[in-house]
Amino acid sequence: MGVAGNAGLARGTDPIQGAGSAQHTEPFGGTGPFGGATESGTPLSTRPECSGKLAGLTIPLQLIVWCRNGRRRTAISQSHVLTTQDGFYPAIKVGEDLFVSPPEFTFLQMANILNDEELLFLGYELCGRYGIDGEGVFAREQTCRPCDLTALAEGMPRVRGRRHVLTVAQRVRGGAASPMEAALAIILHTGRELGGYGLEAPELNKALPVEGAARRLWLDDHITPDLLWEWCRLIIEYDSILHHTASERIALDARRRDVFAEMGYRVVTVTTEHMHDPREIDRIAGIVAEALGTDISPRTASEVKARIAFQKRMLHLAAHPEALLGFNAAV
Repeated sequence: MGVAGNAGLARGTDPIQGAGSAQHTEPFGGTGPFGGATESGTPLSTRPECSGKLAGLTIPLQLIVWCRNGRRRTAISQSHVLTTQDGFYPAIKVGEDLFVSPPEFTFLQMANILNDEELLFLGYELCGRYGIDGEGVFAREQTCRPCDLTALAEGMPRVRGRRHVLTVAQRVRGGAASPMEAALAIILHTGRELGGYGLEAPELNKALPVEGAARRLWLDDHITPDLLWEWCRLIIEYDSILHHTASERIALDARRRDVFAEMGYRVVTVTTEHMHDPREIDRIAGIVAEALGTDISPRTASEVKARIAFQKRMLHLAAHPEALLGFNAAV
């Protein structure tokens, strides 16, 4: 198993490194990190400094070992035998004798644990601009791209979970800035047969150049809408409850809408309250469908029920992203 914690990945790597990047990853074989012991022979899992959080990773640590003889189990760690079958394990060195899985390998490992929806949501996180730790959601740079998720799996043809990765990763879109943005994009883009609306996927937090008259309203050269369908000039801006309670944020959101309007975009605002009302989500999806020239009218009553059930599951994952944190830290 050997899964790296999301916080550790976000803080332990540079942004946007491809699978197997020599600059950040090292293939291992034999003993060393796989044996659960440091160069000095002291098992990492028994060190005093591991008694709490380690590099932002939660306890118990999930340790990868090379063979069954190397398995250990302590109060703060569990060991798992490497099962890639390819003799290759991409790892990122984040500290003295400490290695974690890169995002794309974490995704591959989790494919053996999570169902399709959970794995999809994890993909949005790993390829997004937010991370999750024991204290909640935090902003970070993007550390992985959707193409990296598939590239690693394609390069390891015998590894468990590969087929699951290749099926789910094609639905992942990078750049989401929060779990709720991810949930909204997933709901709109997922196929109708799975409970979504089957709409064209939006671009998430893509930087748009601010030009012409809009420059008078915005100091920066670029502005990043939350969800963007550029060709039909449509933007969705997600405003959380926090945004509504901060006067400065309200003013900033209003100015952003003015900038987008000056640039010729239609802006649809979505709030947390909207996200928890199936009728509002249906209305918002209808606006997007009209702009895209797509019909999303439900064909049967069962399709309506499937949509509502799917939305509830996505909102649950967005509200409880820490649920995917139970599998942490390959060393």
